[in-house]
Order: sequence, then C-alpha cells, then structure tokens
Amino acid sequence: MSGDGHDPYNATVDLLERNLAKGKAERPYLRTADRVFSYGEVVARADAAGAGLLGLGLGPGDRVILATRDRPEFVMTFWGAIKAGLVPVPISDALSSIEIGFILRDSEADVIVCDAATAPAVVPAAEGTDATALLVDPAPGGDVLSWNEVCGAPATLDVAATTREDVALWLYTSGTTGEPKGAIHRHGHLERTPGPYSVEIAGMSEDDTILSMSKMFFAYGLGNSVYLPAAAGASVVLNDAPSIPGFVNDLIGRTQPTMLFGVPAFHAGFLRLADAKLPSTVRWVQSAGETLSSELFTAYQDRFDLPLIDGLGATEALHFITSNRPDDVVAGSAGAPVRGWDVKVLSEDGEPVADDAPGELWCTGPSTFAGYWRRPELTERAYRDGWMRTGDVVRLRDGHVFHEGRFDDLMKVGGIWVAPTEVEAVLTSHPDVEDAAVVSVDEGTGVPVVKAYLIATREDGPLRQELIRLCRSRLASYKVPIRYEVVDELPRTTTGKLRRFILRTPEGQTGGEDGR
Repeated sequence: MSGDGHDPYNATVDLLERNLAKGKAERPYLRTADRVFSYGEVVARADAAGAGLLGLGLGPGDRVILATRDRPEFVMTFWGAIKAGLVPVPISDALSSIEIGFILRDSEADVIVCDAATAPAVVPAAEGTDATALLVDPAPGGDVLSWNEVCGAPATLDVAATTREDVALWLYTSGTTGEPKGAIHRHGHLERTPGPYSVEIAGMSEDDTILSMSKMFFAYGLGNSVYLPAAAGASVVLNDAPSIPGFVNDLIGRTQPTMLFGVPAFHAGFLRLADAKLPSTVRWVQSAGETLSSELFTAYQDRFDLPLIDGLGATEALHFITSNRPDDVVAGSAGAPVRGWDVKVLSEDGEPVADDAPGELWCTGPSTFAGYWRRPELTERAYRDGWMRTGDVVRLRDGHVFHEGRFDDLMKVGGIWVAPTEVEAVLTSHPDVEDAAVVSVDEGTGVPVVKAYLIATREDGPLRQELIRLCRSRLASYKVPIRYEVVDELPRTTTGKLRRFILRTPEGQTGGEDGR
C-alpha cells in the first residue's frame, strides 16, 4: 500500500531491487539473443549507469533521453537514472534528426543515449545543444562518448532522496494537438500500476516470460518490458529488431514466451502468416494501442484458440485505464475499468451522455500524469475537477468501453499518434505538390494505414518515389504514407479548413497506389 506522498520512496528500489530482498537475484530478467542478465546483474549495472550519469555533473531532476533500440542498456540506464533522482525520457528509435532536435531543446536534456542504429540521427541533433551524446556501441571517436566508459564501470549508487510525488520519468506524446510534449509521471505512478493490471488481471508472476512487440519508448511497451515484469520478478525477451511478423514468429518459437503484447496491426500481420504458430507456453495475448475490431478478435481466436485481450490506455495514464479480463472478454470492447480507475463519457459540451451513446472518455485514477512540461494551457485543458480527458470517442455499454476513434484528426498508426498536419507539411515542401491531405483509412483489414491525397502538377511513379524518400528523410518511419492518390481537389470548408472526415469515408477512398 502506498504511504504518504512525502515519505521516502524510489521506484527503482521498490520495483527492481525487491527482487534482491526476496532472494531472487539469480533469476533471469533480460534475455537477448546472446545472453541472459539476472536481476542481480541488472541491479549492479543500473547502479553503475546511475553513478556514471551523476559523474557527468547531472543533478536531481535532470533529464536523460533514451534513444536506443530495445536493449539491456536502455533498461539499465532507465533504472539507474531513476534511482539517482534523474529523469529518463524514452523516445522512438525511428525519429529524424529534426524531431530529436526539437525534443532535445524542449526537454533541455543533459544527456542522450543512442546506439549504432540511432546515432546517425542523434549525433547531428545534439550538435549545437548542451546535451552530451553517449553511444552504447563502440564509440567512433570525435565528440561522442562511450556509454560503457561512462556508465559501465562497477560503482556504488546511493538512492536519491525521492518521494512518491517526485518526478520519475517523462513520456513524449503528440497528445491531442500534434505537437510533441512531455507528459510528466511521478515515482508513485510507477508504484501504483503493476498490482491492478499485471497482477490482478494478467496474473503476471515470476514464472512468466514476456515478449512485447511494442517497443520500450512507447508507454505501453515500457510497461510490458520494463517495470511491470520487474514488479512481478518475471523474465523479458528483448527484441532490438523491428517487430516484423515473420521474424517474431521465429523468435516466439525459440524463446517460448508465456505472455505476448502487441498492437492490432501486428496481430493482424501475424495472423496472415501461413506458418504462424503459438507454442503451448503462451497463455496471454494482449492487444492495445488502437481499436481492435471484432473481426480480428474472432479470426485470431479461431486460429490460435486464444482470445486477444484488448485494453485501452494513454501515455498520460502511464498504462491501462480499461481492460478485458480472462473471464470477461467482450469482443469489440476495450473492457471495463482497471481497479482504481473510474470512467465517464461526456458530450463535446461536457455533459453526460446516455448509455451506449458516443462521447469523449474521461477518467480518474492512480497514475494520471502530473502535467505537460511547460504547457500549462494544455495541462489545464486536459483536466477538469480531477478528471482527465482522453480525446477518445467511446460508447459505454454494460460497464464495458467500446472505442470508436478520436474527437480530433490525429491518426493512430501502430499504436502511436501521428499528426496529419506534420506529414502534410513535408509533402507540400515538394515543388510539384500544391496541396495535401493525410488521413488514416481502413482498407477492410481492420488495421488503419496512412494515405496521402495530393494536388500535384505531376502524376507519375517517380513523383511517388520522390515523396517517399522525402518523407523518410524528415519523418519517423511510421509516419510515412503507405498510399498516395493524386486528386483534382480536396474537400475544404468555405474558410479553407480541410474536411478530412470526407476522405475517411468509403466514398472518399477512391483508390491510390502503394507507396511502400
């Protein structure tokens, strides 16, 4: 049970180091293709990482950006930073230098940790800032320091004088505006999340081996692969490669996990594999991040004789707000509120709606975020009388939440919010593109894809390839449109605003060429 908010408390000591107090130091925590790291080893290496960061001159509350693939050093730095009173800030390993540069300036981070895959974007972004780049892989020389030299030497780390109310981590999100912003979470939020979901609903224990297709920079993946398994003493399979269904199918066969976590897009792709198999060890398959259709739920259960347990969460809530249960699975729903959470559905005017009527989901619970970094107006908009708005359009039926989309125009791709205006700005920077509108469309698979409608002076294959290269050079990979269609005009209001909802209707989806 949580104590007073001002009592001494540190999430690393509680959630990670509890595995030492119970004599579980030799139990496996992190599994890679090359080796296994026990809880005792991770605790020692987290101490080394935290001490190394303090040795660079960092102090309480200073930010440390984690921009690596899913690898042990990410986990060790995360826990070490929190124990040291620093604030880890996980970000996607697919961001461009421009996107990383924005986050570096906005967060005023002192350190950014990268690896060989992310260094080409991180190092240029760090130039001209006060941030020190630490490279996990062998350092190439120059101004980039070696993570191993800074954070790898054995060291004793005293726990920082933190409380449950102190800031533990930030998670960047596009939220409901499209502009990246840091959602602030406290030590107490990490403490309060495992019991109600991973223990009571998922039944996670030290006998489990977890494999998450959602990556650790993402709030959902961070819980799946880092702090929820630690709280349970479970083992985690780390996959530093993209979650391609065929590769993951082989990985599942080799590692024999008991619990799988992913988004509907992955589950749909896995289902399409003719040779996809789930070993008898798998007892739990979770879906979250975007709407899980009844069709996908049914097809998955028919194929693998396991239900996809759907849930709904938010970066601002840290993990799940609602979830189905093993003994209460309702196809097409995101389940009922997790213990400690209350939900209500309101109209755009803030009034309660009738049962089974659409409205915006509001929630209150034990880990709603402490605010957006330097965005007081957005923080104020997100809260009302202790309730947090999610921006999700839902229906509440028999105590279960049915997700139907968003009040705004943001798209959710692979469980991550994408602002169409950001992609449109890149497309219209091409000299032959006069106007653009980007939407997510469902082509009948139940999984949304990004499509771009263009007004252009050309309509040929080379233009599409040029646009793909342009987008890939300036945007994270998941933001790059999959489909492209040149049209004569875009639907706009008399004031010039795009009417994207028309393009999302079947009548508006007239075709388009594959942009992959």
